[in-house]
Amino acid sequence: MMNEPIMEVRDDFMLSPAGDSKPTFRTAHFLKPIANSIQEPAFNCNPFSSSSVFDPNQWPLKFHFNGWRHPHTKWLRWVDQLQLRYETIWKKVGIFEAIMSTKCRIKKNHDLLYGIVEKWCCETNTFVFPFGEATITLEDVMVLGGYPVLGDPVFISLEDQDMREVEKKLILARQQLTNRKEGGMARKPLWMDIFIGKGSEIEHEAFLATWLSAFVFPHKVLVKSCLFPIAIHLARGNPIALAPAVLASIYRDLTLFKKTIVDLSKFPAGSYRYPLEITLPSPFYLVQIWVWERYKSLQPQPMLINHGDPLLFRWDKVKALKIDNVKLTLDSASDDFLWRPYVRFADKCGMFYPNDEILVPFKKDLDDQMLSFVICLRVSELVGFDSIEKYLPHRVAMQFGIDQDVPSCVPRFNDTKEIAWKNYCRPIFDKHLYFPSRFFEADVTSRYSRWWKQLVSGPNDFVKKIVQQKRSASSRKRRAHVGKANRSGNEVGVPPGFPPNLADSLTFAKFCDDGSKPKTRKVDEFYADVHHENSVHNCLSQCCSGSSEYHGNILPLKRPISADNIEPSIEILEDVFEGANGSKEAMMSSDRICLSETQGESKSFSMRKKVSLSNKVTAGQHDLQFHSDMIAQAKGKETVEEKESDHEVVVLLKEQYLKNQEELARLAKQQEEMLRLMDLREKRDEELRQLLTSVLRNQQPPPSSS
Repeated sequence: MMNEPIMEVRDDFMLSPAGDSKPTFRTAHFLKPIANSIQEPAFNCNPFSSSSVFDPNQWPLKFHFNGWRHPHTKWLRWVDQLQLRYETIWKKVGIFEAIMSTKCRIKKNHDLLYGIVEKWCCETNTFVFPFGEATITLEDVMVLGGYPVLGDPVFISLEDQDMREVEKKLILARQQLTNRKEGGMARKPLWMDIFIGKGSEIEHEAFLATWLSAFVFPHKVLVKSCLFPIAIHLARGNPIALAPAVLASIYRDLTLFKKTIVDLSKFPAGSYRYPLEITLPSPFYLVQIWVWERYKSLQPQPMLINHGDPLLFRWDKVKALKIDNVKLTLDSASDDFLWRPYVRFADKCGMFYPNDEILVPFKKDLDDQMLSFVICLRVSELVGFDSIEKYLPHRVAMQFGIDQDVPSCVPRFNDTKEIAWKNYCRPIFDKHLYFPSRFFEADVTSRYSRWWKQLVSGPNDFVKKIVQQKRSASSRKRRAHVGKANRSGNEVGVPPGFPPNLADSLTFAKFCDDGSKPKTRKVDEFYADVHHENSVHNCLSQCCSGSSEYHGNILPLKRPISADNIEPSIEILEDVFEGANGSKEAMMSSDRICLSETQGESKSFSMRKKVSLSNKVTAGQHDLQFHSDMIAQAKGKETVEEKESDHEVVVLLKEQYLKNQEELARLAKQQEEMLRLMDLREKRDEELRQLLTSVLRNQQPPPSSS
């Protein structure tokens, strides 16, 4: 990861993130590292199984959001006074908008915060939704918070003697406050009183120290002396990379928030074996603004802002909407989610959002806006004051207008803060840098779509269906759902593979001895995914080799994204073979021989088929038989269980599950056998692909003499 380029460019089959479009074969850009196989683990844990049903009203738990500051009148007056004198310096070091944004008052929405935190995955620092991953990135911290990604680290020391003298004066002023009898601490109001309008020579440094202590790395009441070196550097026009440290603190608090509510949900209500108060010192209001910017259904009416105001002013004092079920809204927003909300305000964001996609040769004196965007795209370590967090933008590439492929795992470089910082500011090895058009809507690869569908749908779909059938009409009334169907055929608010009520799946999750859900999967879907990836995608990639070369010297670069792009089918191959002097008949004959060995009958080769019919029938018969047995046994008890409580239904399902362990083991052995057969098929398909490729190359027209 240390020395590899940021992007990979290749031709691939692309789908819309919602999976409701036909595959389009085109040139795509991907963030690295990319997984070699969809069988690589996506997470160290299952983010869907760890979702909790947490009701904050059941526990006397209180969160202290120290970073959710409401600006004091005294502070606002101080900002206005110093802006006239130091605005130029603030813009030079990239903190002008961050300082001016402190005038905003963001009203807290607890329900929204609890709902979004339940989606947080502590392993990847991403929110995991049914339609994909997303997260707060360096781009969000730059645009919403106004913090720079370029500059020196926050742990920088003071080497200059003059700087050290200023630090001594700040420390002395702080000590004088702590020695006062009435206070005993360097509280911010008292600190401001000794500097505002007093003509102090260190007023600017004291102002920046107050800003850092109240809004950036907040303490509840104190001005922190550990922030004095940063304030002194900023006052002298030395840029400090505040964005990675701020984002690290947000990641840390999201993880603390998530682990707290997950742990509490394990205890019965009224228990006292958990902490009653949790302090979150980061600028956590950015999490709420991040949700508002992306979810139109959760978005209150934003404010109209003036041309020169920071983007955060759109949410100044707005009143949050009352949402009955935030979690349901988050899960059902595949068409509602805005992957790139800031491109609409390109003139206000200070980010590089070109109208047309471009490739620019990399050079050391790259524009700061371009370089900042590139840093946001790169996997790295975020060095904060209290933690070092991993930053994985390759998992959320669509947030930058980049196409998404299956992400690979990333090694850590966090032994020390110095090592982590070197990883963050390592050299760029791309010969050319790609910037997508701000109008471009990114897609996902076909294998990513299969990979994510397999991950989200999860195991035990047959058990979920039984649980749904067990629910009586009265129990469903207590869990209201929107009955309107979407274009995917699912209920609104119910993602593919999820039961209509999350409580059903969470209840069944207790069946296993180790606390995890028993894992199974439809056999025909599993083999269809494997065969489609190896047989279709690899074949077309090999037949079209050479089109994925990186031709990047002409600006701007246009990608074919129309519906007329190549879609592989046997009809296209047959057209190519029409004038091949008998080669078509030979190829189709060879095709029939190859397929007949595994299917037992003669069929024309079709790249549209995901797996042979015989394999699908064999696997599907056992799978459907197993499903029908379970449903039949369940319906046999339906008249009795309609009168039983939900707990009794769970006990019966557990007993039924234990009885079918032997059947599951048999299916597992059958899957292993089918995988072996698929390996044999792949070898035969590879021979056929090579033969097809040879014919295609032989039929290419000779180059024009012109």
